[in-house]
Amino acid sequence: MSNNTESNIPVKFTENSNNEWINWIEEAIAKDYFKYYELNHFSNFQEIGFGGFGKVYRVNWKSSPNYLALKSFFNFNNVTIKEI
Repeated sequence: MSNNTESNIPVKFTENSNNEWINWIEEAIAKDYFKYYELNHFSNFQEIGFGGFGKVYRVNWKSSPNYLALKSFFNFNNVTIKEI
């Protein structure tokens, strides 16, 4: 996550506006509201939980000894986009 304290991004979407949700997520990444990392930057995947949207893994980032939680999604659909 970014250290940017501005977190109010205006959201004006309809139920069927998947592309607008995706654009909103991409804009949030571009403005550093969210951080985007390539999957190959992580190692030592260990599944630690799962739920209705996906699985959670304990991972290392690059060669760091620290552990992070990484969430993966089962389906990237309108419901998942809203969860993000």
